[in-house]
Amino acid sequence: MSNSSAFSDRAYRRLALAVPGLVEHAWVLRDAGAVRELLLPDGRGLVQLALGAPGRLTDALTGARRAEGDDVRGLLTRAAVRELPAGAVRLGVQLHPMALSRLFVAAPQVRVAAGRAADLLVDRAAPPQDLLGEAVVEAARAALTAGEDDEAARLVVAAVVRRAQESADERPGSDEDDEHRATFAEVVSQVDAERGLVAAADLARAHEVTVSDLHRWSVRYLGVPPATYLAAVRFTGFVREAVGPGPVAPTDVVAALRWYAQSAIAPREVERFTGLSPVELRRVEERVAELVGIA
Repeated sequence: MSNSSAFSDRAYRRLALAVPGLVEHAWVLRDAGAVRELLLPDGRGLVQLALGAPGRLTDALTGARRAEGDDVRGLLTRAAVRELPAGAVRLGVQLHPMALSRLFVAAPQVRVAAGRAADLLVDRAAPPQDLLGEAVVEAARAALTAGEDDEAARLVVAAVVRRAQESADERPGSDEDDEHRATFAEVVSQVDAERGLVAAADLARAHEVTVSDLHRWSVRYLGVPPATYLAAVRFTGFVREAVGPGPVAPTDVVAALRWYAQSAIAPREVERFTGLSPVELRRVEERVAELVGIA
């Protein structure tokens, strides 16, 4: 299958700014022209700052639409098509799957009490000011405007680290909480390594915990039950195997889905391998094809 990208190497640049357990990397998209990209439900949240006109996100399964721009969001459970206007500039900081459970993104009046699960922003977004603070957002946007992309990214990453430390100080966990988090981090790492092609029961057995433990931790640290998370990661793995790494061109995804549909795979195997039922997979193909004008 194709390894083409939604953007040229000139337009998209990845920055190595990893912070274990919080930030995996940053990226900058600049001057790509009017373009569409498929955002994959890879189990990660994102902090994004935007310059220029807002874009648009369309859920590839349901067709629901919302504006795209400055935001912090949790993991996506479904793929989405992002449409960017010409001249758009975007800075993204990709979060570790469990990062938002350490950051407690919420307005002060609804701040989560100690011991309760955080709002993990699954399939939705909040203003970046809720996480970074107004001053950091303004400083990072000024750096982006001046073309100082690396500095803008460093400002955002530093603010994420600072917020995590503040949250830890406000809500100190017990040794047992730390042990549970560490165990579930190993589970997440295994899910990534096996691209979601593993059953929750097998994960529980491998890490010597109960399925109930796994469910509780998944909801607490990711915001979704294991089945939902595994299905999302499976779809992402399926697409990555077909089109390769980097930003994903919707046309490549349509080609991959059509090729797979012609392979006469048994319905049960379709869902096990892609995370979607045959009907859902067909709906995604049709929706993405319609959005990008493919007959």
